[in-house]
Amino acid sequence: MGTLKIRIASVSDLSTIQIIGRETYREHFPSIWSDDYLQEFLRQDFSKQSLQHSLSSPSHTWLIAQDTSDSVVGYAKLNWDRPEPIFNRVGTELQKIYFRSCTTGQGYGGALLEFIVDMAEKRSDMLWLDVLKSNLGAQRFYASRGFHAMGEIPFNTDISEIGMVVMARPLTVDKSFKPNPLRGSP
Repeated sequence: MGTLKIRIASVSDLSTIQIIGRETYREHFPSIWSDDYLQEFLRQDFSKQSLQHSLSSPSHTWLIAQDTSDSVVGYAKLNWDRPEPIFNRVGTELQKIYFRSCTTGQGYGGALLEFIVDMAEKRSDMLWLDVLKSNLGAQRFYASRGFHAMGEIPFNTDISEIGMVVMARPLTVDKSFKPNPLRGSP
């Protein structure tokens, strides 16, 4: 298993997130969109304006994962104090967690998720996410790390109706947590 370095991203990481975000999404989900709609989705989701807003907002935290040679291998995005769509309970949403496909099997996903759980425990009593209904491997991964399916929500692309499974994991809130106004390395 490889060693993973994880750091909180800042606005100066915008182009890095654009590159890794577009690359990993294309690697993992090319079959659920037509080419034109995939390009448009990625253009909007990883636009400079959208990322600048998100990276500078205290409502979101982006994480960058690097291997021992400092190559960026993955990233994640957390949304703080977000209601999950099944029971409307507020928690931390893990909106994105992606790695380059060439890093599969190195334990990076588990390491980043553990880091996220530790971080979320300091501010929330629940971590939640949604995963494609058809992605049984991801559902098993999250279930093996304490997540439970809460229900399903619709998700459509321009070529298919897929659906998402909402999964959540209870956390223990650290009542002594005080937010750090500086956004930098942990």
